[in-house]
Amino acid sequence: MSRYIKNVARVASSLGPSEERGYAMWVGYDIVGIDADLSPLGLLKADDAGDRGVTHFTVVEPDDIAMYEKLGLNEWISKQSQKR
Repeated sequence: MSRYIKNVARVASSLGPSEERGYAMWVGYDIVGIDADLSPLGLLKADDAGDRGVTHFTVVEPDDIAMYEKLGLNEWISKQSQKR
């Protein structure tokens, strides 16, 4: 299992009519059975990139089809299989 983080949004907050600030929103995933470079999917290894303030990591099991689809893992796995 490896820990990954993903930037899912850039949130803006307005402090007044002339001042707006934005900050990144990061989410964390513990992906069971995968330990690879998933940066093409926007998933960065937390060990390499730092946790960016993420305090909770959602466990993603291999049979979680909906989460695999959401993260693009099914397509990635399919491409990896074709390379072999």
